[in-house]
Amino acid sequence: MSYVLPHLHYGWQVDQAILSEEDRVVVIRFGHDWDPTCMKMDEVLYTKNYLPHL
Repeated sequence: MSYVLPHLHYGWQVDQAILSEEDRVVVIRFGHDWDPTCMKMDEVLYTKNYLPHL
């Protein structure tokens, strides 16, 4: 599922993701795409990303 989520490879990209978003919570998952725990988290993050914003 990680293939549908953005990947941030550099610290600058992480900083920009956090600093540029003012209206929503930024969630960053650190780990390997092949790790079963990370795969489950990716699935959760993907489904939550498309919920309507209140």
